[in-house]
Amino acid sequence: MNISKTLWTIGSLIGAQQAVKVARKFEIDDLLGVVGLQRRRSVAQLILPAIGLVSLGAAVGAGAALLMAPSSGADLRQRLSERVDKLTDRLNEMQNHQPASPAATHASPS
Repeated sequence: MNISKTLWTIGSLIGAQQAVKVARKFEIDDLLGVVGLQRRRSVAQLILPAIGLVSLGAAVGAGAALLMAPSSGADLRQRLSERVDKLTDRLNEMQNHQPASPAATHASPS
C-alpha cells in the first residue's frame, strides 16, 4: 500500500512538472486566441511598416529616375559621387556637433 502511494506521488510530481513546463510556454495571446480575441495593435505597429514601404518605394523610384535620366554614364557617376560626398560631410558634421553625454559632463574629478 505504501508503494502504491509513493508511486502515485511520484507520478503526480512528474505530471505537475510537465504542467508547469506547458504553463510557462503559455502566453496571454494564446488564451485570447482560444476565446476568439486578439490584442489591439498600437499606432506605431500600424504606421511604421507603411512608412518603411513608402521610403523604400521612394528610394527605388529615385534610383530608377537617375538611371533613366538623359545623361552620360560618366556625368551620372560624377553627380552621384558629389552627392555621396556631400551627404558624408553632413553626417560627419552632425556627428561632431553632438553634445557631450551627461555622464561625461557631470563626471567628478578623482
